[in-house]
Amino acid sequence: MADIIFLDTNIFMYAAGASHPYKEPCVRILSDIESGALVAAINTEVFQELLYRYSHIKLADKGVRLCREILNYSLTILPVTEADIRLAIELFDAHRAKGLGPRDAIHAATMQNNDISRLMSTDTDFRYLSFITRIDPLDYTSQC
Repeated sequence: MADIIFLDTNIFMYAAGASHPYKEPCVRILSDIESGALVAAINTEVFQELLYRYSHIKLADKGVRLCREILNYSLTILPVTEADIRLAIELFDAHRAKGLGPRDAIHAATMQNNDISRLMSTDTDFRYLSFITRIDPLDYTSQC
């Protein structure tokens, strides 16, 4: 899956959110996926994150709508496997003091176990993982 890019949850949240410097770049990324200009993947944890976050802020209906919309994109949706969880625990343990969160560790493990090295994310906490090249949405859209 060398040419595929993993999308972090924040891409969908910024695209669906209020006015913000990341909103238009994230909308552009999703537009490029729709047109086939960008090939992307997510994992099942992205849906859990979205449903949890929107439910937590009392916007569960918005979370459900967003998850349903994501299913319409031409994305590879990867499962989170036992091997991913085992690796995520190790990554989290090794990098949590530097700021790597548990959900990001699960994304990183899924990426590594599926040979995906590029990540589209606003989150800089992935910088400690040498096997990931993070692309900031602002940089992506400035190169297009």
